[in-house]
Amino acid sequence: MLGLARPFVHFDIRLREVLGCFAAGVIFGCFLWAVSTAIAAVAGAYLLTVMLLVTVIDSRQFLIPDVLSLPAIPLGLLYAIGAMPGSSQDILAERLAAIAIAGGIFYAIRGIYMRLRGVEGLGLGDVKLAMAAGAWVGIAALPDTCLLAALSALLAILIRKAMGWSPGPGMMTSVPFGSFIAPAIAAVWLYETLAS
Repeated sequence: MLGLARPFVHFDIRLREVLGCFAAGVIFGCFLWAVSTAIAAVAGAYLLTVMLLVTVIDSRQFLIPDVLSLPAIPLGLLYAIGAMPGSSQDILAERLAAIAIAGGIFYAIRGIYMRLRGVEGLGLGDVKLAMAAGAWVGIAALPDTCLLAALSALLAILIRKAMGWSPGPGMMTSVPFGSFIAPAIAAVWLYETLAS
């Protein structure tokens, strides 16, 4: 296992998995280089690598490392300012608003769930990952990102039940939601990038 951040915290990911995530990111970047811009290729390689790492780690430990989610916020802002058409100030304002909205909504859901149920439903890692989503996809695509993540999580639960791997969904079903937010961010960002 590879420890990637704070002392005494080890993330359940093997070196070959880290290298696999990196290789997938590089291949993704090469694809974008062929069909889009150089800045999109570099940003896409970074984004896919990080989102794959988040997916693997969160699926095993219900943990999203800050070392992965926090740098994605300013890097998403930099990408948007450098790649999006329009005024840098307008783009920055829109993306900062998206970060605040995403983080605020996820933090509010976290607090409401904790108050109603007495247990943590969303961790702070999910809140930070939602903020990264705001930086990368912007306000307009945030609902699509959240919907894709929620539907993917529901589908995964139903498939696990159908295959007999777990009991049916219930009030206490634990879902590593970051493992669904992360791929949704990459998918929506890719769609936006190729559509523009």
